[in-house]
Amino acid sequence: MFMHTRSLNRFSFRFLWVMLLVGLASCGVNPDSSEQPFDGASIHLVWSQELGAPINSPPLRIGNVLIVAPVGKPLVGLNAETGETLWQYDPGVMIWDRAYGTDGKRLFIGIDGGRYVALNPVNGKQIWETSLGINSQMAPFISGGIVYVPTTFAGPGLIGDPTGKAKLVALSTEDGRVLWDFESDNYVLQTPFRQGDVLYVGGSFSSPIEVNEGGHMRLYALNAANGSVKWKFESEDGFIKQLYATDKFISYIAYRDFIVGLDSSSGELKYQADTGNWVPTLSGHGEAVFYGSANTSVHAVDINTGRDLWLFNIPEGTFNYLAGAPVYLPSNELVFLTQQGDIFSLNASTGDPLWHFQTDTLAPRTGLSVSNRWIYLSDSDGILYAYTD
Repeated sequence: MFMHTRSLNRFSFRFLWVMLLVGLASCGVNPDSSEQPFDGASIHLVWSQELGAPINSPPLRIGNVLIVAPVGKPLVGLNAETGETLWQYDPGVMIWDRAYGTDGKRLFIGIDGGRYVALNPVNGKQIWETSLGINSQMAPFISGGIVYVPTTFAGPGLIGDPTGKAKLVALSTEDGRVLWDFESDNYVLQTPFRQGDVLYVGGSFSSPIEVNEGGHMRLYALNAANGSVKWKFESEDGFIKQLYATDKFISYIAYRDFIVGLDSSSGELKYQADTGNWVPTLSGHGEAVFYGSANTSVHAVDINTGRDLWLFNIPEGTFNYLAGAPVYLPSNELVFLTQQGDIFSLNASTGDPLWHFQTDTLAPRTGLSVSNRWIYLSDSDGILYAYTD
């Protein structure tokens, strides 16, 4: 079991490579569109499928096809309600198993060699391919007919280059044309987030100045139309795990496990609050940011102040903390998976428990996904499970 420690003397380039192995939130996962809450008493396992390798990102449902990326194996499209294999996509090189997302019509994914492709999710056939020149190992952010693709010079399967300048590339969803690109001074970029006309993206940069804990991080606010820089913010928080923004504030969690709030118009630091322990990632909805820490606490935080709106302590077992990010549903449910295979649903406004379901999942490497009243998750043995009510 991975346990967080605050005893590291300095953040290293090698440690970033290890951090990239930890499951982070995947953008583009279709949320459940139903406004009716789950019937917790009726949830049951419908099918399971052994895929032969661990899964590092939550399954992605597009229509009636479930997309799964087992580590080191072809990409797989399954029937979302039966688990039947519909197609496999094998480009002949490594598929970056965290680097996928969808606009609801196409599947976008990064593959080795700096290539980026769009697939038809119905049959797995390639629609277009673009050469980025730099590998993309993180999920894109997709909005308004544009795929915003982060790139990296550090990560699993790569020879790290801390002097590299990672780009954020804006591609047309239709044909993969490069609309613009922004060359950062970071060697790795995390999944971006767009709010209005501004695109936020952060990552790590190399510096000869050593820090006692954390590492050098830089966050950019870009004009979403052309990639020009509005402002940038630097800190020693270490590798950024995920960020969320409203029209007034940006919130992120990085290696040092503080939730940090910035003014969205200027990048000015507004608050910094200790999360209490290691946090894998976060999610957001409206004015609330949701995350779980390794002390088994689940938090809803006001993005305007950084203060807890509510706190829920997972009652089922020691170190039974969250796998991945909580998923917000239109029924005002917050659904999440724990390290010991428990699914919980909370009232997203109050944190009150709605239902709890014990699965057969063993040591999940990533969180769950929810779509069309189905819940999908996997375990460390590469077994995929599908539940519904």
